[in-house]
Amino acid sequence: MEQNTPLQISFDNLSYAVKVRAKSDQAPKTVVDRLKAVFSKARYEDKVILNDLSGAFRPGRVTVILGPSGSGKTTLLNLLAGHESSGTVSGNIWVNGRQASGASIRQLAGYVHQDDVILPTQTVREAITMSIILRPPPLSLVSPKSPETAVASIHELREPESNPHEKDVLPLPATTKDQARHTGAQSKRNDKDAAKAKQQARSSHAIQLFGLEKCQDTNIGDSSAKGVSGGERKRTAIAMENVTQAPILFLDEPTSGLDAHSALMVMYQLKAVANEGRTVVAVLHQPSSEMFEMIDDLLVLFEGRTVYLGERAEFVDYLAQLGHPCGMYSNPADHVFNSVLYEHLRGSKRMGTQTIAVERAEQLLTQWRQSPGAHKLQQLIDAPTLAPITASQFRRTSPPLVQVKYLTKRAALNAMRNKLVVNIRLAQAVFFGLLIGFVFLNTQDRPVSVQRQNFSGALFFTAVTQFLLSILSVVNVFTQERLVFLREWQGGYYGLPAYFVSKNLVEVPIQILMPIIYASISYWLLGLRSDGVKFVIYTVVCICLNLCGFSFGLLLGSVFKNMSTILAALPGMFLPFLLFGGLLVNTGNSTVWLRWVQWISPIKYGYTAMMKNQFTDYVVDGQPIGDAYLEQVDLGSFSIGINIVFVLFLAFLAWVSAYIALLYLTNKGRGDPVKNNPKKLQQELLGAPDERFVQSMSREARVNHTLSSSGI
Repeated sequence: MEQNTPLQISFDNLSYAVKVRAKSDQAPKTVVDRLKAVFSKARYEDKVILNDLSGAFRPGRVTVILGPSGSGKTTLLNLLAGHESSGTVSGNIWVNGRQASGASIRQLAGYVHQDDVILPTQTVREAITMSIILRPPPLSLVSPKSPETAVASIHELREPESNPHEKDVLPLPATTKDQARHTGAQSKRNDKDAAKAKQQARSSHAIQLFGLEKCQDTNIGDSSAKGVSGGERKRTAIAMENVTQAPILFLDEPTSGLDAHSALMVMYQLKAVANEGRTVVAVLHQPSSEMFEMIDDLLVLFEGRTVYLGERAEFVDYLAQLGHPCGMYSNPADHVFNSVLYEHLRGSKRMGTQTIAVERAEQLLTQWRQSPGAHKLQQLIDAPTLAPITASQFRRTSPPLVQVKYLTKRAALNAMRNKLVVNIRLAQAVFFGLLIGFVFLNTQDRPVSVQRQNFSGALFFTAVTQFLLSILSVVNVFTQERLVFLREWQGGYYGLPAYFVSKNLVEVPIQILMPIIYASISYWLLGLRSDGVKFVIYTVVCICLNLCGFSFGLLLGSVFKNMSTILAALPGMFLPFLLFGGLLVNTGNSTVWLRWVQWISPIKYGYTAMMKNQFTDYVVDGQPIGDAYLEQVDLGSFSIGINIVFVLFLAFLAWVSAYIALLYLTNKGRGDPVKNNPKKLQQELLGAPDERFVQSMSREARVNHTLSSSGI
């Protein structure tokens, strides 16, 4: 097995700024001034979040970033991990002396977010196993003969080539061919079983390492369904990143919201990860004394400036040198906040102004730069480890087919475990089928005028409910899954095509089943034409309207973040479709410049198809009333089939638009796609070290050679 090269992250003169609206020097006094302020072009200025940071994060050590809120802790973590791209970055970042960026480090690193976003219906073991299957470990940690990389070795039995000069050669018996095929199939099954056993072993190891044995079969849960505790959820999230075996692990406040014991358990596990030779960098918020003692290296930030970066064991002595000795029984993490960073506010009940805080930060930065620790750190930055980064260390993603297969299975399990949602959708189909059936019961036995009115109302109600209920059912589920999808996509679990395909593979059968149930109940109760073909057409139209509503629901869920926004936007889309659906307005004689809306209304096409299915050649008591009624309502000249095609065409347009919206969402904030191409980024890291380090090492080697030659 190839050894994993330890990776050192170094950065020098690193700054980060974002554009914010500039504040006016004078507040508007008159109404005219206020109007000018509203309509005038906004001025923007740079707000510096990180100011000229230099440092190094070493492998095999737990480095913790401390600082008050707003000091730039999470910003620095996100910048190095490739999760921050909206601002302006200056300075240098290196990995083992190779010029790097956050986007390139992302190819080598795992990231644990402060808020744990995991699919609620998954169990702890399933969540960890998913990470193992969809994000295999780097090749440097996989044996060449392991099931994850080995190709099934099948003994090939070839028939001897025909040779006219060798009459004695007999053809290979058929039984041998069958045996070869059987041997090959058995070998594939054995390899598959071995790979599955190895995945389960890795999952069990992670569960044991992070102390999750008691809850391994418990659902993650959410606010509406009770699941694991907050500490167990956090440890599950860390385990999901740990099993990828990425050489670098970033964590954003992994102990926030946990009790003292759970937080200490997390620190123990981070130490275990670092002991494997990996680089662990975590943002912590007020660690306890026990947790503080487990830290290897410490970075303290204040107002985006460095207060200290070095070994934790030397931190208390450094504070004493500044004139801020830490009491024997005091927590150094509390002491640095109360007595160092905010020394100017001791005894005050106010937070102080931003200007005073910046002045204090500059003072502490000056003291740090003049300290021996800063000079020692600069030497580490100037002479980093230059061990080569290998291609086998980059994070991997499983093949698209594996992604689709696993995600489809997970989506199906998620649908089955959301019993309330499935039961509600089933109850809706039955309830509305019975409702419309009993309201318009046996309409065929009523007078002609009543039949026209009742059939028209019932078919319009059917078109509206099939379209609208499908939209609502999809957005209700998809808005909850949207955040999970984005988090998992950012984590490199799978690509957008695999997710989109699996989502449709699971949802489409449901969208077909529910209208069949509705149509089977409502059609015969309504007293529509007793013709099997007519019933099939009615059912097909209901299915197509459901699929169209599903596509529009996906589109709304992809464009808007939450359910409240969707419910606010839905009437603006749905009501025009309803108004021009064919019943409320005679679309053939409506206002000319608004008449075009009917051509984009799925309700209109579905309603027209069902009306023509019922009233074409419809005869009551020997009188042909159907064709005359269709001419009266003026629903257009398109046939039933053409109307169904238009419903499917609008569904396809909404479906494609939903995919494009998700594509835009996933690429938003990722920077230049050409510059941040994964293969290009990997090639940069695989290249030679930065020239400045090569020259520095050469000069040092020449000096050592001269001293050795001189006998010094």
